[in-house]
Amino acid sequence: MHYKIEGAIRRNKGRFIIFAVLWLIMAIVLVAPLACAVHIASADGVFDFGKCITEIVSVYSNFGDTIRKVWRIYTRIL
Repeated sequence: MHYKIEGAIRRNKGRFIIFAVLWLIMAIVLVAPLACAVHIASADGVFDFGKCITEIVSVYSNFGDTIRKVWRIYTRIL
């Protein structure tokens, strides 16, 4: 039975690598800004929900602007 598992892992190695890379990108893009915003909002020892939302919006809007700039450069190259 062990050989079946080894064969399945060997056949799907590329999919596992793609899954791991996408998981890492999602963690960096989605989770890290949220954690940073929560940390900044609770820096005084008291959690400020408004400050947390402001930080989250600013991070994701800056990220969106960066993606738009990269997309414009990419379309100019093509």
